[in-house]
Amino acid sequence: MQATHSFVAVLGRNTYFLLLLAFLVFIPVSASTAESLTNMRANKVEVVAAGPSGPTGEVFYSVRAYGSGAHDYIHDLTASQRGSGYRIISAQMKNTGARWVYLATRHQNGEIRRTYFDLSTGGVGQRGAGHQVGFSAQGGGWYRASLGFDVSDVTTVYVGVATADGVPFFAASHGTDRIYLSDVKLEAPDSPASAPQTAGAEGNAAATRALWVWKADTVLNATRRQELFTFAANRELNTLYIDARTPVLHNQPALAEFIQLAQNRGLAVELLFGKPEWALYSNHHEVLTLVDQAVEFTRRYPQARPNAVHLDIEAHLIHDWQSDRNSVANQLLDLYQEVDRRLAAVSLPLMVDMPVWYDIYTLPRYGSSRPMHEWIIDATDGVALMDYRDTESRILNDADTELRYANATGKAMIVGVETMCIEPEQITFCEEGDRFMQGILRNVNTRLRGQYSAYRGIAIHHYEDYRRLKP
Repeated sequence: MQATHSFVAVLGRNTYFLLLLAFLVFIPVSASTAESLTNMRANKVEVVAAGPSGPTGEVFYSVRAYGSGAHDYIHDLTASQRGSGYRIISAQMKNTGARWVYLATRHQNGEIRRTYFDLSTGGVGQRGAGHQVGFSAQGGGWYRASLGFDVSDVTTVYVGVATADGVPFFAASHGTDRIYLSDVKLEAPDSPASAPQTAGAEGNAAATRALWVWKADTVLNATRRQELFTFAANRELNTLYIDARTPVLHNQPALAEFIQLAQNRGLAVELLFGKPEWALYSNHHEVLTLVDQAVEFTRRYPQARPNAVHLDIEAHLIHDWQSDRNSVANQLLDLYQEVDRRLAAVSLPLMVDMPVWYDIYTLPRYGSSRPMHEWIIDATDGVALMDYRDTESRILNDADTELRYANATGKAMIVGVETMCIEPEQITFCEEGDRFMQGILRNVNTRLRGQYSAYRGIAIHHYEDYRRLKP
């Protein structure tokens, strides 16, 4: 292999040996052979040692993109790494400006297949054909991205910095288009069954398993906090939508502590705010105050950066919806656009909850009429679809329209289900219980993950009722 810039050349021989030693010490013992990729060649990126202790204790590096074109590290597979079978390329990465990254494979016909990872939200974007994808939070803002592939016609692997989902080529700013990188490995597992998996993903390594948590004392009370963490671990959840209204206004240190503890346990955290009346112009100031505080919190506590701001504004629950739905819906969309504008100051995504039946309404806006769900998906970074049904067929059928539109627009979508004991029975798993629900969710996840790139996983509403759900 001819290397234009190797880790040795860029980092210096002493640092290289320290890195190699760290890799050898921290490679886990498993049913696979793992090689640390310490001599990758640089393509319009510069690497600088950034700290002595990465996510698993090793040295980590600041990867800075510069110039125009693709920005990546490249490893040409050696004779011993090629052949037949299954391989996994993995890396630990953390966002420091460039939100999107990718792992890629180059094939004998020259085709490069890239799979994109969002270091701000923990989501997976466009996927390369034949890629088995893993993406899991490691705490402290770090993520482990993994890519499994059939090695038979692969010649090269890449770790790259992107400007957006699906956009590998761009003019980079050396000061802002950068990430932290650590622990780049190539593994040869015993079989494809050893492909990267995220706990609870039921076969989709990138799948979110989220939980709405509607009581602020879960954040503020140490005992309740530990109960939640234990519950999340036992149910293999990896994302929490936390009621952050009181903490963000009155106790930001406690919120920062909560997020750091959650991240150390591999849990992503979204700041959840919700009230139906916020849809109206007269009440926008209330939610915008919370959003502004969330922005300041993110600046004040960069080590406890949330994954998103998450709004649950169910405009259909207020009286004005019945008398003037179009006006209320347009006021809600104006609010989403303003919130998204304010969050852009700190690159926080906006996630919103949306009922599955909004697709039946046609909404006039900006001189054109389109289904309401399309306007909402366009105005946000992602949607948690409240697909409150208790059968596989209804969950899949009722989510289809929204997922197809999210696919077409490159937006993320979570499919949510209900556990509250409410009427009618067919909108909740209260009567069926947890075992039945998990079976349905496994089937739903299997079906959706292969059909829609927009699909990110499932969410369960909500903590207090899920705790009471029968086995």
